[in-house]
Amino acid sequence: MSPLSPSLHLVFHIVYPPFLKKVLTFMYKSVKQYADEDVIGEFYTALLDNNPSAVYKIHIPKSDVFYVRAAIEAATGVRYTLDHVERAMYLEGYLESHEVLDPEREREYG
Repeated sequence: MSPLSPSLHLVFHIVYPPFLKKVLTFMYKSVKQYADEDVIGEFYTALLDNNPSAVYKIHIPKSDVFYVRAAIEAATGVRYTLDHVERAMYLEGYLESHEVLDPEREREYG
């Protein structure tokens, strides 16, 4: 079952058509990362604190995740979390497992 409703699925395909899917080089992640809605704030806070380990722990989703979330919000008025949109894009095949934070972890929403 798709994590997106049929109308969201249509918006998703308009914003991010299947032919734009990209395969990127695999990169090993040596630190445990975490998701946060305020990605840029967390990043700048870590820089201001001069804390390199905090910078490496921040999971920054691909820009596509931000664009798809904005399109879904514009079309439906619903603002999903970055993790929710990233997970949906992964389950729909638009992101590879190495591009997603904890791809095998179960989420309450799908």
